[in-house]
Amino acid sequence: MKKRQLQGNPKCSFCLCMVIRFLPGFCDVYTVGLAAICWAICLARNRATFEKKWINTPFEIVFTACTFLKYWAGLQNPVMMEVVKKGAEMLKENASHMLLLCGPPLPESTEQADEEGWEKW
Repeated sequence: MKKRQLQGNPKCSFCLCMVIRFLPGFCDVYTVGLAAICWAICLARNRATFEKKWINTPFEIVFTACTFLKYWAGLQNPVMMEVVKKGAEMLKENASHMLLLCGPPLPESTEQADEEGWEKW
């Protein structure tokens, strides 16, 4: 980090250079966020390995991580609790918007199309 002249605590082992560049000053939140993402990936891997339940979309991991962040927010001090809760909500909202953009197109059902299908029978 010193070599690239990036902000952040050089003693923090979880500081991510790009995240610090865009969101400086929240190293504790990065650590909690990274733990939530790792835990969500681990749970998804375990479900796939032991229960043969595959994830349908990578967004499932993001939503699981948001759940962990909200739950773990209570373990933080009051100021950090609000920051973690707001971050989890923002992540969930952005992931929801991305899911709508990246997901499969919704089928357009019309009465006319349904009637044509029945006529062929």
